[in-house]
Amino acid sequence: MMSRKVFWLVTSSLMALSLVIAACSPATTPPPPPTQTTPPSQTTPTPTPAPAPATPVQEPPQKEAVTPAADVPKYGGTLTISTPTSPRPKNFPGVDINEQFMSQDWTRGPAGSNLNDFAAGAHSLEDSMMPVLAESWQMPKQGVWILNIRKGMKWAQTGFPAAAVTNGRELTAKDVVASFNWQINEMPRSWIWVSQPAIAKASSINQTGPMQVTIRTPVDYLTSWTWLIQGAGYHRVYAVDVEKKYAHQLIYQGEGWPYEEYVGTGPWITKEVVAGSFIKQVRNPDYWGTDPAGPGKGNQVPYIDTINTLYLTDRSTQLAALRTGKLDFLGSFTRDEWKRETELTPRYKSASTLNDTTQNRVFFMRTDKQDKPFKDIRVRQALMYATDFNSIKDQYYAGAAEIDVWPLNSNFKATAYTPLKDMPKEVQDLYTYNPDKAKALLKEAGYPNGFKTSVVVENASNNVDDVSIFKDMWKKSGIELVIDIKETSTFTSIQATKNFEEMLYRFNYSNFPQDFYFTSRRGNSSNNLSFINDPAGSDPTIETAFAKADSAMMVDMPAVYKAMKDLRPYVMQSAAVIPRPTPFTYNVWNPWLKNYYGFAATGYKYHWIDKALKKSMGY
Repeated sequence: MMSRKVFWLVTSSLMALSLVIAACSPATTPPPPPTQTTPPSQTTPTPTPAPAPATPVQEPPQKEAVTPAADVPKYGGTLTISTPTSPRPKNFPGVDINEQFMSQDWTRGPAGSNLNDFAAGAHSLEDSMMPVLAESWQMPKQGVWILNIRKGMKWAQTGFPAAAVTNGRELTAKDVVASFNWQINEMPRSWIWVSQPAIAKASSINQTGPMQVTIRTPVDYLTSWTWLIQGAGYHRVYAVDVEKKYAHQLIYQGEGWPYEEYVGTGPWITKEVVAGSFIKQVRNPDYWGTDPAGPGKGNQVPYIDTINTLYLTDRSTQLAALRTGKLDFLGSFTRDEWKRETELTPRYKSASTLNDTTQNRVFFMRTDKQDKPFKDIRVRQALMYATDFNSIKDQYYAGAAEIDVWPLNSNFKATAYTPLKDMPKEVQDLYTYNPDKAKALLKEAGYPNGFKTSVVVENASNNVDDVSIFKDMWKKSGIELVIDIKETSTFTSIQATKNFEEMLYRFNYSNFPQDFYFTSRRGNSSNNLSFINDPAGSDPTIETAFAKADSAMMVDMPAVYKAMKDLRPYVMQSAAVIPRPTPFTYNVWNPWLKNYYGFAATGYKYHWIDKALKKSMGY
């Protein structure tokens, strides 16, 4: 076991090194990995591919696409990564100790069919239907799931006393039922009761075969699937005999339990956690999983022996650690940061992705207020014509961005996205800068001299800079924009309660599963800040599309995707949201990290370290 002293020396030396490395890089801390969500849709045990293949989004300056390595995976070595969140000995078990029924489908990524680059997450149900604890499944009707539990999975022998309770025995269907009920029935303060009480109250499980369970989720099928069937980071299977022996509680507020008391079926065992310093995990030698794609197909995983996670909050320290080979990969680079770092350190491998959450920012507006200009579609369309989208893309982001990002972006190529060039002319025209057309529309709407309006903006990130660009552009069409800057706590309250007067600038969730819920364009959702189809049904076109999608959800996913795709031109033309071009972000890694394509596979279990290459490079 690596000693605490060694870890402290590594961390201290990295902090010192960051002061002398050339680069005064931005001190922004990268956001945490996006929450993994997921979905199935089939009535047969084998998932059906999505209608059309998607290719990984690659930013123009990055000439060479990231392709799977031909190297045959090798075992051993240590993966070293960083976290901006202080490790805690309690409630920080690390990577994949307890597992879900299904997970991110590695075979659909760059190592397999390349339908999704996965750097921005899943964008279809099929992306996240790879069997894990559930070897196969059926859904005879909406809300009824028959899951066949995989045989041969064993509770890990962690080396701590808690593991003696299960003593390495095989996980059974009875364990699955007990775990489900422990989380749903016996823990009324667990997270699902806080966030999804209707689902928690309505759902149930029964054992229906020696290694089979049937789960019933009679309400909110997609949400129920995401939370309870696939898992979405919430529903994992726990050893209830261990949990009860140590009086563990899955409560919404609380510290959780010590890492020594976690017993699961996952690929890793947490061996040591030091608050404010590091986490050490080792390979579970009894792990059941195998590599499903690429040169290592069929190999037992994980390949790596150890994962060390260092607590590094300062960006310059993280960058210094990557350059000196102390870290194997680092994510969330801006284009400028990526360009500088890859030029400074040519050995790096990198990949770009189009972020559709935190980097996907838009102007929302009060379309619900009769006394506000935005009630009139002509005013909203005038704002589109008054925006030079391509100028923002080319000058502000040096071409490394996309303008066609509302209500979803090209990450949905395999399901519900149609490129702007294939949209009706009236939709394409809205993305063509035309201040004269904007003035004409404003005059038709009763604003011959334009109008003055305000936008609420959070005093964080580059929000004020972003909005200032639009302010300058809109002024040419007679629209005077006043920027109302709010501190984070105030802004959070305003956007959560939807309590703003005219406009609000914020990120927009345009990913799975939010877009499948129509949350940005239906009902009283906190993501529907332009009050589109609010109350639900007030816009018959959107409501009809939602009804089609909802009736086919989980049963006929191509029909769901078609309903979403068919609705998109209508939503774009209504211009109830003014999108900012979304920039590409970048992930960078050292070349000895293999079977890695810019995103961390679930549990890091398919990646491997080329120790010989690393040694030959002097690290």
